[in-house]
Amino acid sequence: MPLAVAELVFSFFRLNNRVQVDWGRVAGEKEELIAAAGSKIYLFTASITGYELSLEVDVGARVLSLAVGLPVSTGAADNIVLGLEDRVVVYGSRQGTLVRLAETQPEPGARFADLALADLDGDGREEVIAAPEGMAALYFYRLFGQTAEELRLEILAIRVLPGQAQKVTTFRRAGYPAPVVAVAYQNNSTSGLLILIFTELGFAEGPALENLPAPLTALTAGDLRERAGEELAWGGNDGILRVLEVNGELEVALTSDNLGSGISALTAGKLAKESMDTLVAGTPEGFLFGFRAPVESSTPDWAARTGNPVNDLAVSDEGLLGLGTADGGVQVWLLSTRNVMKHTVRPGETLFTIAGLYGTTVQAIVAANMLADPSLIFPGQKLRIP
Repeated sequence: MPLAVAELVFSFFRLNNRVQVDWGRVAGEKEELIAAAGSKIYLFTASITGYELSLEVDVGARVLSLAVGLPVSTGAADNIVLGLEDRVVVYGSRQGTLVRLAETQPEPGARFADLALADLDGDGREEVIAAPEGMAALYFYRLFGQTAEELRLEILAIRVLPGQAQKVTTFRRAGYPAPVVAVAYQNNSTSGLLILIFTELGFAEGPALENLPAPLTALTAGDLRERAGEELAWGGNDGILRVLEVNGELEVALTSDNLGSGISALTAGKLAKESMDTLVAGTPEGFLFGFRAPVESSTPDWAARTGNPVNDLAVSDEGLLGLGTADGGVQVWLLSTRNVMKHTVRPGETLFTIAGLYGTTVQAIVAANMLADPSLIFPGQKLRIP
């Protein structure tokens, strides 16, 4: 398979634990990369040399999940939503710092391991959908208030599940004006998928799949096929990716080749200069695999090596791929589908460290770039990676 253009725009490896990432406009007009690791959240803003850490706060408890959005009104700044051990909290930017704006009532033992944000009832404000891996339920919260002093998160609904919650996402289904919820749950050693549709009478149950062929480890949605509406994609600990069409049933439209020991992260969105969505899968071995829409082949359209185990992925509005690693790192990648890889030299890098990042050799980089003196590379220099 061809490699993508894979330029590492930004890399920061001073965080602890597994890193989660998302994009949003929290503190400024330009999109920022938000990361969470351990008990801290970090906000990275674009700079001339890539990105720089501009805000950091310790929330006082381990962060299990991260989502960015939930503006209090149309055109307002995004907020940062965090899932903790026993509650969901909202942080926002106020006077140059990140402050806690609202939180739910505590739910002991909940362990809110995944979050999704969507306007389910069409009132113009997103709801918070929280998956507590310690409970066989899905929690729905609504944000009330306009000012920082008024904001509060209140329970909208609790939906009982056939097993303990794992992952949650939302997607657009043909014929439905509002987003639809997809939730994965675990029942003993197997996983299942359930579709929930918000109605005036509560949440109606849509199509479902029980006893998936592998324990589910990642879940996302996107416009991945030619038919109207969006599709679901899930990855398992068997290293295989499945794309599902949602009709009267949940139908498997495509099963990928084996991509590694497991699928640790999934996202879908329009990469730089692409007009269609790309489904991106990350693996514990540090590889990215891209499937361009319409996804019709079990073989990825491209692959790229990040050099670090992938924990989380998110695509920005500008088509950049934010990546959180399992070993305390944040990366931003510029990806497209031309058969060339490029790297922008950053301060302190050498040809030896760059070669190690991409799994190639110093000699190969020297030859590809016709470098007269391998020691004379400089920050900002563009290098072709063979």
